[in-house]
Amino acid sequence: MRKGDQTRQEIIREAAPIFNQRGYEGAALSDLMKATGLEKGGIYRHFESKQQLAAEAFDYAWNLAIDTRFEGTQEISNTVDRLKQIVRNFRDRRAGLVPGGCPLLNTAMDSDDGNPQLRVKAQRALNSWLDRPPTDY
Repeated sequence: MRKGDQTRQEIIREAAPIFNQRGYEGAALSDLMKATGLEKGGIYRHFESKQQLAAEAFDYAWNLAIDTRFEGTQEISNTVDRLKQIVRNFRDRRAGLVPGGCPLLNTAMDSDDGNPQLRVKAQRALNSWLDRPPTDY
């Protein structure tokens, strides 16, 4: 991976908890700069806007949450046992998640009246979860 791509991914990883805990409006650029150790220009060299960074930070947080919640379910053949594993994962697997709680719930609430791009991302994430075939559980 190129250095620029590594920096971009690091910015997303550092920004995700800020957006997840404070929301889009509450995530000040100064907070993002402090978390990443970059100046404004360093951040905007990798992202066109705060909105783009927030959208990619949501994708990162949501993918991490989904991967954690469904971890270990692919090897289980029985649907009921897969569902039980998902419940156990919700209960037991909190380490490694983006701090601040559920990124889908947080983003859906935060973007309900204000950020159309994030609202669409939250809706798509919910739909992808609801439309997931039972064999994926």
